[in-house]
Amino acid sequence: MDNFLKQWGEAAYTTTGFFWTALWAFILGYIISSMIQVFVTEKKIQETMGENEGKGVLLGTFFGFISSSCSLSALALTKSLFKKMASFVSSIAFLLASTNLVIELGIIISIFLGWQFIVGEYVGGILLILISWLLIRLINPKKLIETAQKNLKDKDDDDMDGSKSWKKKIQSEEGWAKVSKQYGMEWKMVIKQN
Repeated sequence: MDNFLKQWGEAAYTTTGFFWTALWAFILGYIISSMIQVFVTEKKIQETMGENEGKGVLLGTFFGFISSSCSLSALALTKSLFKKMASFVSSIAFLLASTNLVIELGIIISIFLGWQFIVGEYVGGILLILISWLLIRLINPKKLIETAQKNLKDKDDDDMDGSKSWKKKIQSEEGWAKVSKQYGMEWKMVIKQN
């Protein structure tokens, strides 16, 4: 009986550790996603990641590289960027980079598997982004992309005034209330999917 309780305690401790490891990534990813949706203007995202396709892919890859490796939070951030009119290909580059090229994943791989696996992971991730970019250019699904962006915008009931600068939005109580509301909606999305 003592052995059973000891093993059960170790299992509970390990499970709690895994839960915490995943939870902080969800929380951080959803906070950043909510802040992007409220504080960053559509015009700024479009200028940065929407107009120049090559620049957008590079920035999407870079932002993905420095972001969380949690798939659901990466998906929420990708949706936020795409909704704010980042190009489809730069949004996909962000999504793929944030799940394949992230720094913390590279550190863990190097510790447990060695540097060769990091090279394989990063080269594979970059190839995946380049192949996706090529396929999107070949298929050219403009109507699908426009429909998807329109559907995302239709779900946005009370978009914050786009004329305000992000500095004014971040200093306003209304801005943070909207971040809080958006954060709750992100969690509702996760609960519905599970």
